[in-house]
Amino acid sequence: MVGDVPGSTIVTGGNAPGQRVFEAGMDVSVVDVLFELSGTLVPADCAAALALAVTAALPWFVAEPRAGIHPLRAAPSTHGTQVLARRARLMVRVPEARAAGTLALAGRGLDLGGEPVTVGAGHLRALAPSATLFAQRVASDSGDERAFHDNVVRWLAELGVRCEFISGRARSVGAEGREVLGYSLALHGLGPADSLRVQAEGLGGERRLGFGIFVPHKAIATFA
Repeated sequence: MVGDVPGSTIVTGGNAPGQRVFEAGMDVSVVDVLFELSGTLVPADCAAALALAVTAALPWFVAEPRAGIHPLRAAPSTHGTQVLARRARLMVRVPEARAAGTLALAGRGLDLGGEPVTVGAGHLRALAPSATLFAQRVASDSGDERAFHDNVVRWLAELGVRCEFISGRARSVGAEGREVLGYSLALHGLGPADSLRVQAEGLGGERRLGFGIFVPHKAIATFA
């Protein structure tokens, strides 16, 4: 549940030993590339299939540490499938230098675990600073929420970011015979430079599976 981690509201302290230091106003050079997406059904757990399809089309994607794929918008259905949202978008976060190459996805058909979808026209969207950010899932190898809390504190310190946060319920994604566990996470009280830094760098791993990708959010009351 939201806010069920004791001490989940924190403010990072000074620079820790070995911490990466970022200058305020840094050029994050990361953008979102948005595509229209047409199709009807996708597998209930389609993150791995989507990652495979995108990396097959963009072989360089695997080697880009800041490249990631936003979770798809879909509603639960039956028989292990989801209904793709009417205005669903394929959203890919990449370094700006890779944006033109990413647009090559337009017009491609993708096989998501046996369910076909078609990628439409694409366009770029710059990252926008927001005092509140939200990620549907942030990957962690911790065994419980308290350990996840400690991971978040460490990650924020490594980025040199000062903010408060609230974690939500656990979520898992199946990928290549393994389960990747994570938690939803809201960050709030962010300054503009810190907000852009978190969006550009993300938190945790498994970015291709939709983990650790933050987007602006207006409120924190509904995070779960």
